[in-house]
Amino acid sequence: MNGLDWTGMLKGMGYLVLSVAGGLGLGRAIIYFSLPERILASMLPHLKKWRIPAQALFALGVSIGSSRAGSALIAEAYRNDLLSEKEAIFGTLLQSFPGYLKRWAVSFPVAAALAGSAGIIYSLVVLARSFCRFVFFLCMLRGKELPGQVSPELADRQNSGTGSFSFFGSLARTLPPSLGFFALAYLATPVLQGFIEERGAHLPLLSAAGWSVAAASFAHVNAALGAAGGALASGSLTTAQAVLALLAGNMLAVLSRVLRQDIAFWIGIFPGKMVRSLFAWNLATLLAVMSISVTAAAVPVLWGW
Repeated sequence: MNGLDWTGMLKGMGYLVLSVAGGLGLGRAIIYFSLPERILASMLPHLKKWRIPAQALFALGVSIGSSRAGSALIAEAYRNDLLSEKEAIFGTLLQSFPGYLKRWAVSFPVAAALAGSAGIIYSLVVLARSFCRFVFFLCMLRGKELPGQVSPELADRQNSGTGSFSFFGSLARTLPPSLGFFALAYLATPVLQGFIEERGAHLPLLSAAGWSVAAASFAHVNAALGAAGGALASGSLTTAQAVLALLAGNMLAVLSRVLRQDIAFWIGIFPGKMVRSLFAWNLATLLAVMSISVTAAAVPVLWGW
């Protein structure tokens, strides 16, 4: 614990507070002024044909600048009975792709420069993985109701009047568990990283150099790419081994981020039942695509490439 970055944890908690408060405020303002309906008015007939809620599509545009702002907009629409639980869940999970695509355009040249062909392959695999999840969530988001029809679950919520919302009451109720969960996950991450660095060398497929690359992913993706580039230059890793190490490290780092950031933020803007559903769908789809990509990357290593 002596080596723990307490300043980093406090900064992360402060950013979480600002994200939750700012997201709730922005989402409430957008819904209050009916911006999705006004801006997308000309597209609403097509949206009904595609069975995509206007609020979810508008949030998708907002998420290009900030996925958390898009998620907060979805949460506010759900509180105001404009989205059903299913629409809110998959509308929220959609938000990660536009922002990632924007970051990928910047990170791809860096990956190529740091790790050569291994960095290029890694970046393309991660992009394809994210796109597959986006398409899946988009398909799940499409409702089965006819145009103008309201789902039974949404009708029940509208009749029960669950759309009332107190901004400061919501902050007081949700920030303590959000901050607690963030701190717990933040404290656990160095333990997991240390375990990988100590025990990874004894695991199959990857050498000590490979597991060092994987462990570096906890610090930053560029650290892992730099380590991979150095290992490739020294001959410690082949291209196939470097790709596997990068994907394995990315898998562990992403799972850590889901616990440390995503869930902590969702706790601040969604009710507990929704958070459990979001976590289950997010984790299940992440594990599916990441396991497939890591397994596929392991095949060339097993063949000795």
